[in-house]
Amino acid sequence: MPGTDEKRPTPPPPEAWEQAPRLETVAASAEPELISDGGGLPFEPARVIGSSAPLDPDDRAVKALVTQIDRGRQQAQPTRLFRPKAKPAPMPVAEKLAGWRELARTDDEVLFGRGTPPRLLTVAAKRGLRNSWSPLGASNARPLRAVRDGIRASSWRLDPSYEPRADQQELRILVTERTMASGTPAAGRLLSPDLHLGEHRVVLRVYVRPIEGYVGRAGKPGKHETPVIVRLPEPLGNRQLLDGALYEPPER
Repeated sequence: MPGTDEKRPTPPPPEAWEQAPRLETVAASAEPELISDGGGLPFEPARVIGSSAPLDPDDRAVKALVTQIDRGRQQAQPTRLFRPKAKPAPMPVAEKLAGWRELARTDDEVLFGRGTPPRLLTVAAKRGLRNSWSPLGASNARPLRAVRDGIRASSWRLDPSYEPRADQQELRILVTERTMASGTPAAGRLLSPDLHLGEHRVVLRVYVRPIEGYVGRAGKPGKHETPVIVRLPEPLGNRQLLDGALYEPPER
C-alpha cells in the first residue's frame, strides 16, 4: 500500500490543494527499468536476480573491490585492549570475490554487488588519475528505489482526508522527497510521474529533481510532504493503487 511510515507529518489544510501542482503521467511498466540503493550507479533489476560471469581479478576496478573487502575484513576483527586489531587470516582472492557480481559500469565508475535484496551489499569504485581505481565505500541492505533520468523515486501517500472514487481521474497525493533539499519546496521540481495501468492494479512512481550543489544537514529528507494532484488517463476503477518507488524482487 502507498505510504507505510509510522510517523507522518500533519496533512496540509484544505486550501493547500487549491495551489497544488497538477501533473500528467507518463506510461511505464509495472517494474522499474533501473534501481539504486543510493550508493553508486543505478542498475537493472535483473542484475541482482540473474546469473553473472565471475569477476576478473586482473581488472583494476575489481582490485579496488578487493581493497574494500580487505578493509571490511580488518574492521570486522575483534577489538583488543591497548593493541591494534589482529590481521585477518589469509584468504585467496578467488574466495574473496566469491558471490560478487558487476551491477553497473561506465568508463569511470563501477558498482559491484553481493547477495540479493533486502540483504544486498554494494561497493562502488571510481577511476582516478593514471587509470588508477579506488573504492568509494560500501552500502549494506539499503532500500532499492526506482531510478529515472538518474533520479531516485520519492515516496507518496494518498491524502488521508480524501477517498478517490472509482469514476474519478485525479488523485490527491502527498509526496515526500527522498533527497536533501534544505527546505526548498518540491512543487517546482516535480517530474511527470510514471504510471502503469494494469488490470488489477495501478502503480505510480513519483520523481523530484534534486537540488543542485551542496545541501547542508538542514535538508534531511522525509520531513515535509508536498500536496500534488495527479491526472489519470482513465478512471481508477476498482484497481489497487500502489506506490512503486521501492523495488522488491519477485518471489522465486
